[in-house]
Amino acid sequence: MEEVVVVPECSPDLKPVVGQKFQSLEFAFACYEVYARAVGFDTRKQATRKVDDVTTWYQVVCNREGRKKGDEDDQLNARSGFTIKRRKLSKRCGCTASISFRFFSEDCLSGPMLTFKVLKEIVGGFDLVGCTVGDIRNASRDIKAYAQGFDVQMVLDDMAKKKEMSEASTYHYEVNESDQLVALFWCDGLMKQNYHMFGDIVSFDSTYNTNRYCMIFTPFTGKDNHGSPVTFAAGLVCSEKTGAFAWLFRHFVNCMGVAPRMIVTDQDLGMRSAIEEVLVGTRHRWCMWHIMHKLTVKVPNRLLRDDDFKKEFNACVWSDLVEPGEFEEEWNRLVEHHQLEDIDWFNTLYAYRKYWIPAYFRDFPMRSMIRTTSISESEKSFYKNFLKPRANIAEFYLNFNHAIEFQRNSRTALDYRDATDIPILATTLPFEKHASMLFTDSMFKKIQQEIVEGNDRCRVLGFMSGETVDTYKLGDSKRNAYFVHHDKTDDTYSCECKLFGRHGYLCSHIFFLFRNNEVKKIPDKYCDSRWMKTPLAKAVHGELQDPLHTHSSAGDRQTVSKQAILMFYGFLRRFETDIDVLRAFVGGVEELGNSLQTGTPATSAAEKRRMVDEFYGMVRLESIAVHPPDVVKTKGHASSSASRLILKREKAIKGCVKAS
Repeated sequence: MEEVVVVPECSPDLKPVVGQKFQSLEFAFACYEVYARAVGFDTRKQATRKVDDVTTWYQVVCNREGRKKGDEDDQLNARSGFTIKRRKLSKRCGCTASISFRFFSEDCLSGPMLTFKVLKEIVGGFDLVGCTVGDIRNASRDIKAYAQGFDVQMVLDDMAKKKEMSEASTYHYEVNESDQLVALFWCDGLMKQNYHMFGDIVSFDSTYNTNRYCMIFTPFTGKDNHGSPVTFAAGLVCSEKTGAFAWLFRHFVNCMGVAPRMIVTDQDLGMRSAIEEVLVGTRHRWCMWHIMHKLTVKVPNRLLRDDDFKKEFNACVWSDLVEPGEFEEEWNRLVEHHQLEDIDWFNTLYAYRKYWIPAYFRDFPMRSMIRTTSISESEKSFYKNFLKPRANIAEFYLNFNHAIEFQRNSRTALDYRDATDIPILATTLPFEKHASMLFTDSMFKKIQQEIVEGNDRCRVLGFMSGETVDTYKLGDSKRNAYFVHHDKTDDTYSCECKLFGRHGYLCSHIFFLFRNNEVKKIPDKYCDSRWMKTPLAKAVHGELQDPLHTHSSAGDRQTVSKQAILMFYGFLRRFETDIDVLRAFVGGVEELGNSLQTGTPATSAAEKRRMVDEFYGMVRLESIAVHPPDVVKTKGHASSSASRLILKREKAIKGCVKAS
């Protein structure tokens, strides 16, 4: 039989791409599950590989992959009336849909055993480590015990110290009648600068299981000029009610001086009420990723296998080129045709359509930026690599700062590439070279695709010249036709595809006219600063001079200690090939250390306390004004939030339990 190849149709935003990176295996599963359900198949695990209990390779296939074994025996069994063995049907049909995930290390270390192995590799042998796995485990225990009951006060003291060192740093907290922490908000100077550069659209979400008290971690995130996640501020709250979120929003606006133009959240009712109360002038949008993720469990199973329904539904909800009236007409036709009138979830979505359907955000600049990428889910997975469920607040704060340093270092690397790499140009058009000098590499690649499309594939289908405005009808490689208007009075261009309004960069149709009109440089009005290279973006917005770094304040001693360690291992690697030079180096270090040693060595207890202080980067004072909270019960913990909508299935199960 000839093999049949089927390419499922769905929104391009849902399709996985070879080389795509995910912050965690769980997030990768979720994304592929959304895609699989959208195109009409279920999945199952096929194979996995592990190294030292770390999953390094994972394959997921369609649940109908492969074929049932023993076809001849089945035929013989069927002829006998299934007297040989019980009749057993199979759904396997040989479907070849599959995906493989490969683990790539970001050099994140965890666990005493792994730490011990790394130390052994660094120093060259177990006998040179100077401690045992038990010592490392005991040190971890001592670190936790040291901050027991003091962790919240240590963090607040460190934030106060940062505030004294830099006016740009901000923090606020709230306690209950027992002086226990119930809410905390913080932001540093660089976060503020990033917000004023890239904070036109903010994504806000709640993350659970990041600390031992189950306080809800609530980062404010967005996209930087590289299209990568960037953190604007963060908070911890003990409640998912409207008041807690409203408290965070008030301090966020007071800190930044201006509210965001748009905020993207999930469908949490507490968040929605808080936004309506505090962020009065801010457009509120629901993340479509969350909604589409729920689609597979909300629609009848018959529709999950209906390719026509999936094609029609995706075309209806994803298009940002239709008018609201066109969407409503198509939605009602879709619901009626597929008999969805009695499904409450669909009715609720339609009632709140102005929160998530792109047609209702046509007037908002760069409205498509966070529509489909689930920036919050990506950030949530990113932070999960650093934040641990059993961490106290001091450890949480330390790990958060490590995550921020990692995020900023990644952006610095991208900035360096923009400054040093020479982009490859695809045409000889002067405005392509101009774009390569203005925009970050990630954005230039998208602009370059539009330039190539306009140069090679666009064509004129019609033309009408007016006194002040020329109108072109242009076709492209996708067999679309759009009208492009050129106003000669102010030299402005506008296209019906509205790509510039949706994403912030020009479309192929306008670039086609640039070529025909011999435009040398992209006009300033079409050079949005949010996608410019970082030095240019800072020149537009102004650069903040904040001397305070993101890591916890440990004083000059910790800084010099890090420099000494780096220097030591640098020389060690340089000299390790010549044994004589290496012996001379070790002897010189020992001699220098003996000559500098003065006085009596510190006592064991004092030395241990100094090392723990150095680990946290915070000093533990003996007085406590703010105590740690009790363990919080949230929808991400043991109990459900009252703000969550209860499914009809859950209501029915509860009803049966009560009846019994």
